[in-house]
Amino acid sequence: MPNLYAPLHQPYYIYTPPYNQGSGGCRALHYLCHALNLIGEEAYSLNPHTLPVLRTPVLTREIVQAHQAAGRSPIAIYPEVVSDNPLNARNVVRYLLAEPARYTNVPIDLGPRDLVYTFGPSIVPDGWHADLLRMPLVDRRIFHADGVDDRARRGSAVFFSRHITNGGALNPVTANSIEISKRAGERTPGQLAEIFRSVECLYAYEHSTICFEALLCGCPVVFLLNETSLPEPCSWLMGGHGIAWDPSIEALRAAKESVHKAAAVYEREELDFWNDLHRLVEKTQSLVVDLHERPIHDTARSQAWAPATIRPGKKKRLLVYSVESTWSPCPQIRLIRPFMHLADEWQIEWGIKNGQVDTGAAERADLILLHRFMPGLLPLSALEVIFRLGKPVIYESDDLLNDIPSDHPEAAAGASWKAGIEHAIRQVQAVVVSTAQLAEKYRPLNPNVHVLPNYLDCDLFHRDVPLKATGEAVTIGLLGSSLQPSNFALVEPALRRICERYQDRVRIDFIGWHCPPGWEHHPNARFTSFIHEYEKCAAQLKEMAWDIALVPLARDEYNQCKSFVKWLDYSAAGIASVFSDVPVYNAVVTHGSTGLLLPDASQAWLDALVALIESPRQRFELASRAQQEVMADFALKRHVHLYDEVYSSFLPGAAPAATPRRVPATTPVTPSTRLIGLDAALTASARRQLNKAR
Repeated sequence: MPNLYAPLHQPYYIYTPPYNQGSGGCRALHYLCHALNLIGEEAYSLNPHTLPVLRTPVLTREIVQAHQAAGRSPIAIYPEVVSDNPLNARNVVRYLLAEPARYTNVPIDLGPRDLVYTFGPSIVPDGWHADLLRMPLVDRRIFHADGVDDRARRGSAVFFSRHITNGGALNPVTANSIEISKRAGERTPGQLAEIFRSVECLYAYEHSTICFEALLCGCPVVFLLNETSLPEPCSWLMGGHGIAWDPSIEALRAAKESVHKAAAVYEREELDFWNDLHRLVEKTQSLVVDLHERPIHDTARSQAWAPATIRPGKKKRLLVYSVESTWSPCPQIRLIRPFMHLADEWQIEWGIKNGQVDTGAAERADLILLHRFMPGLLPLSALEVIFRLGKPVIYESDDLLNDIPSDHPEAAAGASWKAGIEHAIRQVQAVVVSTAQLAEKYRPLNPNVHVLPNYLDCDLFHRDVPLKATGEAVTIGLLGSSLQPSNFALVEPALRRICERYQDRVRIDFIGWHCPPGWEHHPNARFTSFIHEYEKCAAQLKEMAWDIALVPLARDEYNQCKSFVKWLDYSAAGIASVFSDVPVYNAVVTHGSTGLLLPDASQAWLDALVALIESPRQRFELASRAQQEVMADFALKRHVHLYDEVYSSFLPGAAPAATPRRVPATTPVTPSTRLIGLDAALTASARRQLNKAR
């Protein structure tokens, strides 16, 4: 019987990344938090981007302070990709979902009191003791073999994630298989289940949750052992049922004979998980170190990496009004990642909640920021309410959103944004942009314009520069605005001639909203839908392993104001890149050294492509020098002080910026908590427009 007066268990702080359905490791951490709460424990996620149906409350500074006041000593649970103790916790659990340092190349700094749990025995380093905790990540409502006639199965599927980007080769046996890797386009769980219920087997070059999903659909899994991603078999996996460790006919036949035993094995593993989870609770609670003891990992480095929500001290507060999701590219590049490095000094709050503008949040803010086309979506009267809140207001953008060209897919929407954006620019205290060209466009409306160039979290995009042999197949890629008709027209004739000349030696990858007309069924072309999440965009770019990237830009005012972010991304990802010779790129690209700068002539693009296809060495040298320059001169961590200096200058009492304040010192109004004028449907539409405009 529960005791109302018994002391509470210690809370669990789960070090979670943003929820990603396509990442088994990510899902494991979110579901671990959910599972602990389901059995009556108190567990918190450190990341607000989770699955709404899960019980994963977000850890806040107020919660941490309440725990400290009550004398409760939290238990931090870190995945294997976290090497130290960023929460500075006294009680640490390491949950190995893969081999330590496999993805980071940084070994875990294992403390003497750290407890270790593992998804499987084969990933535990020699000399470590680890308890088993196999998180069941397969939804058996979707992945099952009910009603499947195995006699009707035909063909095969193939999966790999990091195998190709890590230099692995493909086995000829998978040449005609249905590729279900991310680079082939994301599929829903239901779509994957249908594939698994229709094919004879799944070939896998590396471990993944997707293999368990296949097995539960009655689809045998053939693991293709290789030195890059899967050097040894794991005999413990699902009791060996439905699994083959070589592609021979005999091994596949044996896997087919036993695959339907896998479902019963998985059911037992689910039951074992709950028993193991209760044992984890008993063990971790019994070994808790109280708050009076010094943590084992008490380092300055740990404090520097602690999340903003749990650090003490007064911070400058920036209230952002943006209709774009916090995980989408522009907020990540321009706001979230720079201020994440400034988490000791700044705290960001997002002022649009449930599709409505929350003006009550202004009471807590030191500074208000209107982001990109946000002011264009509000009536002018609503903007005036924001300007009368008594706080400095600034406008931030990295595109000329008040002057979108007529052939742009969002030209009509852009026309409707124009009045609100220009009204806001005239009224704000200052404007922050990414390029000098964009600054010149806005200075007639407001002379106080600051240029903060885009910088890059290089580790997010980094891929070792490949050096292929002469004659190997080459992949050419175009992304986002490069597919806009006026831009794509600059390179399309050259691409068609390249395809005719090189046949199956070349592939063209398109990433965007729509495949360029006439390329939908081209044998050399592959189209992939644009991914909105910034981190997924980076992962996708690395996994697609482009050899050459093309960035054509038509000569209109909108394009001349764009930033050089594609050069940063492609260079960090080890891709040799070719750009239109326009100011935004000739300001940073050295022709022939860190990229190629070309005129609009189709023959120039053709000649450059032929030269790069024929010379792997030239591609390697271009990409290597560009990558080195980006890492040396454009790494975000080297320039975050600029963000602090610029944004701090807008605060009341700070040293004046370039011009006097434009916002009059009015008496703060007492607004309603919700500002009428922006509904959820409009917010969703604007988010779509953002990604089309990139």
